[in-house]
Parts: sequence; C-alpha cells; structure tokens
Amino acid sequence: MTWPRASAILLACALALSSACVSNPQPATPGASRFPDFAEPTVPASLASQTAVVDAHWRAWQRLQGGDVNGAGRDFASLLKRAPSFYPALTGLGDVALAQKQYKSAAGQFAAVLQMDAAYLPALTGLVDAQLGDGDRARAVATLETIVRLDPSRESAKTRLDVLRLRAVEQEMTTAAAARSAGRLDEAHAAYVRALALAPSSPLVLRELAAVEAAQGALDDAEAHIHAALSFDPSDPEAYVTLGAVLEARGRFREAGDAFDRAVALDPRPAWRARAEALRARADLDALPKEYRDIPAATSVTRGQVAAYLALKLKDLVDRAPRQAPAVITDIGAHWAAPWILSVTRAGLMEIQTNHTFQPNALVHRTDLARVVSQVLALVAARHAKEAAAWRSARPKFADLAPDHAAYAAVAAAVAAGVMAPDGDRFSPTRLVTGPELVAAVARLGQLASD
Repeated sequence: MTWPRASAILLACALALSSACVSNPQPATPGASRFPDFAEPTVPASLASQTAVVDAHWRAWQRLQGGDVNGAGRDFASLLKRAPSFYPALTGLGDVALAQKQYKSAAGQFAAVLQMDAAYLPALTGLVDAQLGDGDRARAVATLETIVRLDPSRESAKTRLDVLRLRAVEQEMTTAAAARSAGRLDEAHAAYVRALALAPSSPLVLRELAAVEAAQGALDDAEAHIHAALSFDPSDPEAYVTLGAVLEARGRFREAGDAFDRAVALDPRPAWRARAEALRARADLDALPKEYRDIPAATSVTRGQVAAYLALKLKDLVDRAPRQAPAVITDIGAHWAAPWILSVTRAGLMEIQTNHTFQPNALVHRTDLARVVSQVLALVAARHAKEAAAWRSARPKFADLAPDHAAYAAVAAAVAAGVMAPDGDRFSPTRLVTGPELVAAVARLGQLASD
C-alpha cells in the first residue's frame, strides 16, 4: 500500500512536540538543557512537603540537563535510598537510562513509577520514548492513548499519537502484505488484526483483512469486515470486488454478481464486467432443475433434457421460429421440463408422438438428435442459403447407415454442417447421445444461428 510522504515530516514534528510536560518550579539554567525533550519529573503535592528531598531531586535533574548523565544517575539513586517512595526521582533514573539509550531499563523504571501513580504524566511520556527506542510502536501508541485520555488538552500528544498510529499501521500492513504474498495467511491475518486495532475505522485495513479471511475460509468474518469497509467508504470498487468474491465463495452467485456490477459502475474494468456476467449465468444455472444442470456430464440424455437445453441455449432462435398450432401432450404435466418442451414443440424442433405423448424420459439416440438438428438447420438456412444447399445435397457414406435409411437425410445434413461427427466411417445411429455431445452440437448450432 502507499502511504503519504508527508507522514515522515509529521512524525518528526510529533516527536518534537511530544515533550509537553508539567511546569518545573526550579527550571534548569536557560540554554543549558541537554535533553529538552524529556518531560520534567514534577513533584506532586502529596510529596512536596519533603523539602530537602525535593531540593535534591531538582539538583539531580539540573545535573542531567547540564549533561552530567552519570552524576545525575548517582544523585537520583542516592535520593531514592533516602526516600524510596519519592517516585519523581525514579522517573529521573528512567530519564538517565533514556539518555544512555538503555531503553529496556528506562521502560522498567517508568513502569515502576506507574505502579505507584498510574496517572503520572512525566513517567508516561518517558515510557513512550523508551518504547519507541525499543522499536515497540504498538505499545507506544497505547501509552500515548493513556496520556491523551488523562490530559485531553495535550495537543502535542494527540499529534504524536496520530502520526505514530499511522506508522504502526503502515508497519503492520507491510508485514501482512509480505506474509500474504508468501502464502502465510495466519501471519498475515494476525498483522491485519493488529492494524485494525490501531485503525478500527480504516476501510483499507478492513478490506485487506476480509480478503485474507476469505482465503482462509472464514467467510462469516470476511463478510462482516467487508461490509464494515463499505460502510466507511462506499466508493471503493476494490471493496465491492472483495465482497463479490466472498459472496461467490458462499454460493450466493446473484448477490456476488450484483457486487461486481457495483464495482464496474465505479471502475469499468472488462475483467470485472466479465466476472459479473459469469456470476449471473451461474446464478441462472443454479436456479434451474438438477436434471438440467447434470447435462454437461451425463452419459446419456433424455428427450426432456434435450428440449430444455435447446429452449434455453437457442432461446432467440426458438422464439423467432414460426409457431405451430398447440397440440395436446398428455405426459408432461408434472415434468420438470414441461415449459421448454412446449416451447420447442411449438417451434417445430421436436415432434409429438401420434398418441399425444412426448415421452420426456425416453433416452435419445444419435439418429434422434440428428432429426432435431436438421429441424434447427432449417431455421438457420435463411442466414446460410449457400451452405444450407450444400448440407441438403450432402451424401456422406457410412458403413452402418444406408442412404435409404429414414434418418439418413437428417444425419447427412447434421454431419455436413459440422454439428455432429461420425465415428470414423460409421455414424453409430443407435448409440445413446451423451451430455457432452449434446452440448457440442447445440454450441455449433448457436454459432450458425448467430453468424
């Protein structure tokens, strides 16, 4: 992800401002401060009565600001032996450790102070510096949040908190992206969760977290987080793409297609448009009966399946065909393909038996399909007059189908048009038609109808 270059400048400014602290009743000599960013360890009223201790404390502090770090450390330590509960001096020892870049030791000293007075701002401010020195941005952010909560007027702390939070989020996002690219999804998820804790209203963090959760199969969490991302930024097309992917994984194909449509409305990428169309087609397919969905892999197909496949895949052609007078069909009333059977019989593409039955569950042989194909070819002949003449006049030779066979003309036309293929020098007229054969034949018919 790309972060603003200005954040580096903001961070420097925030670090400079973060030294806001309680006024020192005995300030160091002007111009002599070596560590002006350290918060002065002021003496609270509850400890101010220890006059000699307070005076010794400020002498030690002035010594530190004068640059005598080791001497200041000895003075603070000596003072604490006399007054172990005088925690401003313990804060001073923490500042000495900061000056020596001993960040872990400094953090320990400040933490000990906060055990005595959890609201002592000089120790909290020093703890932020120690945590940052130790590279722990997340803890520094938490400490700054405490400072701002205790003293909302500290604008320098607010500024520093904002910039550090930005930097901490950036670090977590970089870690997460690298882990995700390497396929370490658990590690990426943990980093995105940490980033979200720092920036709970960030649509980018929410979106990326949702994408990883979707890849992990945690679809409930993924959907909740991507909806949250869109609530903060409904103009992000990538978020709608992520939502679409989550909904697709949940099998909610129509909703997924709608999500991709929203993405396309914001950014008309061809790949997203194609994905939306594919998802709508998948939703339409899922809404169809199982018998229809089973066709592409079927080892044999029924007349009802052929009728439904023709009616749906060649809908425009079927709808344009001259209507034949409705006929009574006695055996399709409760059949799943009844509407499509009526459609193709009225278009003259499949016949009704003389006893008024369609026999929708009868299996289809190769000659049966050839007869249907020849009827469809008759409808597309107007678009292919020259080719149609060649199809009708074709006389291919088959070892198993004589020219005087009742189905020969239909078979010859189907083969000549490239809709059906022979088995070498044989047509195999009695072999059952498979689902893949039906799919291929109708695809070729659709091509001819659209040319």
